[in-house]
Amino acid sequence: MPFVNHRVLSIILTRWPETQMPGDWLRFPRFLQGVRARTKEGDKITVIIPSMKWDEGYSYAFYRSSYFLTGRQVLPLVDAEDHSHMENFYGSQYVMVWHRPVHPRMGKVVWEGEGGALLER
Repeated sequence: MPFVNHRVLSIILTRWPETQMPGDWLRFPRFLQGVRARTKEGDKITVIIPSMKWDEGYSYAFYRSSYFLTGRQVLPLVDAEDHSHMENFYGSQYVMVWHRPVHPRMGKVVWEGEGGALLER
């Protein structure tokens, strides 16, 4: 693809997947960019979204987060069989919560924006 404007293609590919999802997913990349700006390479981050079922949106959020947060270790709270992995919650430095209420026991809020929050554990 030598004659393609890679900047434009990057913008399209950054936004296109969210247009295929129902709801408010268009804000998710901006949320992830906010999380990336406030974390550093090597940080462990768990993902919490409204649906904590793998095939009902969690896998999408997990893989999309891994893409945007390259260099960080994104940890899932559920797996493909919908088994919970709370050890990832307790072993993370940060928890990113998108479109769900935040409870003080989850950690200290360090940033809120684009429909979500980043909490430090």
